[in-house]
Parts: sequence; C-alpha cells; structure tokens
Amino acid sequence: MQLPLTNHTPWTSRSQALRTRLLPLYIAAFSQGLVLWAPIEKVFLRSLGFDQATLGLMAACYSSLIPLLDLSSGLLADRWSRKGILMLASLAAMINALLGGLSYNVPTYLVSTLFFGVAVALVSGTYESILYDTLLEETGHGLAFAQRLSQVKLLNSLALLLSALAGGLVAVLLSPRLAYFATIPLGIISLGALLTFQEPHLHHTEKRTSFVSHVRTISQILFQRGKILRTVSILLATSLLLSAVFEFGPLWQLALAAPVGLYGVANAAVLSAGGAGSWLAARLTLAKPASVVGMAGLLVASSLALVVVRSAVIVILAQGVLVAGGVAVNTIFTRMLHDSLPSEVRAGAASGVGALSSLAFVLFALLFGVISQHAGIFHAGWMVVGVTLLAGALLVKGAHR
Repeated sequence: MQLPLTNHTPWTSRSQALRTRLLPLYIAAFSQGLVLWAPIEKVFLRSLGFDQATLGLMAACYSSLIPLLDLSSGLLADRWSRKGILMLASLAAMINALLGGLSYNVPTYLVSTLFFGVAVALVSGTYESILYDTLLEETGHGLAFAQRLSQVKLLNSLALLLSALAGGLVAVLLSPRLAYFATIPLGIISLGALLTFQEPHLHHTEKRTSFVSHVRTISQILFQRGKILRTVSILLATSLLLSAVFEFGPLWQLALAAPVGLYGVANAAVLSAGGAGSWLAARLTLAKPASVVGMAGLLVASSLALVVVRSAVIVILAQGVLVAGGVAVNTIFTRMLHDSLPSEVRAGAASGVGALSSLAFVLFALLFGVISQHAGIFHAGWMVVGVTLLAGALLVKGAHR
C-alpha cells in the first residue's frame, strides 16, 4: 500500500519543482516522437523492391514482436529501472534508423523494423508509470496524472506532425535515405534528456519477490472482477479503435477515390485529433452520466459514418472525432488504472494491458483485411462500429452503477 508523502513546501514551490523535474521527461518524449522517416517510408520501401507480400511480411514481423516484448519490458521496468527501459528504447530507435538508412534490400530493412518494434514495446506503459510515480513522490497523490499524461501525448502528436513536415522536406530536398540518418541525432537528444531525469524509486521494495510471483500479482490485479476489469476492458476497446483508425484510415480515402492532396490533409487531421484528445482528457471528467452517454453516442455516430457515408471529407472528420474521443477516454481510464496499481507492479501491469491490446489488434487486423479484400472497406467498417459499440456500452454501464 502506498502512503501519501508528506510535503510541507508551499504549493507554488512544489508545482515549480514538479515542472522542473518533469522537463527532461517531456523533452525525451518529444524527441522520441520525431521519426523523420515515417512519412516517406512507403516511397523508400518501393525503391528497395517491396511489394504487397513483403509489406505484409513486415507488418506481421512488427506486429507479432510487440506483444512478446511488451509484458517482459514492463516486468523489467518494475524490477530494474523505468528510466533505463526508456533509454534502451531510444537506443533501439537509433539502431532502427541506422539500419533503415543503410538498407539496400528487403531482408536488411526487415531487420531494422524489428528494432522499431522493440522501441515501441519498451515505451509502452513506461512513460505513464514513471510519470505517475513522480507525481506521487512530489505531491503525494496522482490527481494531476491525466493532465500530465495528456501533455506527454500532446507533445507526441506535435512531434508526429513536425516529423511529417520535416521528413517530407528532407526527402524532397535531399533524399529519402537521409531522413533515416537525420532521425539518429534526435535519439541522442532523448538519451541526454533521460540521463538528467531524476527517476522515482517507489517501485523498489526492500522485499524482492520472485518473477513468478510478480506475474501472478499482475494477472490477479488486471483480471479481478469489478472496476479494474471494466477499466482494462475500456482501455482495450479504445486502443483497438485507435489502432484501427491509424492503420486502416487511408483505405477509406482510397475507396472513395479522394484526390491525392486530400491524403496529406487527412493525415494531418487525424494526428491533430490525437492532440485534441489529449487536451480534452485533461478537462473531461466523465463523472456525470450525461457526459458519458454523450461521449459514447458521439463515438458510435462517428463510427457509423464510416459505413454509411460516401463523402471523403465527412469520413475524415469522423475519423478525427474517433481519434480525439478515443484518446480522451483512453487517457482518463489510464489514470483510473494507475490509481488502482501499487508502484512495484505499475509498469508491468500497464505493459500487460498494452500486450493484450497488441494481440487483440493482430487478430482484428487479420479479420479486417480478409473482409475488406472480399467485401470492401465499408463492410469491414462494421468491425470498427462493433468495437465502438463495445466501448460505449462499457462506458454507459459503468456510469449507471
């Protein structure tokens, strides 16, 4: 059990100290989000000889690796160092960029993709865990967690937008390959920022439990009936919704024969919606049944637009609403999850939820691909409606308890 930490310093002094302590973490999160090669990857892959089959193989390698590493990295973060895990993520991202830039054929690029999967898995659940424990050390509670986590996510959305602009500029003015090499210094910046960060140590207990006991404790927490299981279910549903929109969103523009110029607008709109959702999460409580029903209804209505509307502009707007609402709800319930977690298993439990989300998306993506290929994207869109209905039902059910 975690006891509130006593702190008699004035509120303004504590607030300033918290901002100063979190600044390196914000810099690291922003730097790790600057992936300059992301917007030009498909063009670069075409020059290496990738076709639809090898693109599918790359996606399979990447998707299958993340769940395997997600839980193990969370356990290691609990038992060793969360800052250390984030630094390893920066190193993996740098190796990924280096190998990607040096690739001249399909096999070498596939190897580089594995390192990107490692970086994604190491980050999963780690930022939120280290952020929550820092708040506990500085303030004695996690009341500001949703606000602080939304700031981290907002920085990540901003970094993705800047990456899309800067990466495309580097590719046009110089070469797509240089966009990979230009990403490496950004990893160095994140490493330097993390080195200066003062890591909280609430997860270090005097009595070290066994690995098996650690895993058993996490599973007992995540799958116990009641509030936590509902929270985990909503996190899984919203994560699945967000992954579906980010991964398959452009297929709607393709099916509607949208102008090429609209693809960039759609990408910017979806990325901006993620930032808007982060901003909304810090101001939305979902404490009143009316607000919960309103959010659930908005998400379901937006998902229905993906299957009944044939306007590219409206579809893009609907995708933006789904992302904004999904990010907001996911952030709020992430705070609820961490409110229920002891520090010594915080990262492992959060990464466990991430691993379950990744596994669910692999199954979702396989079925979605089959349906969209044989019946079309609008029929496959009913899978998105189903996930949104599940998330909405869980939200409304919890609000009326």
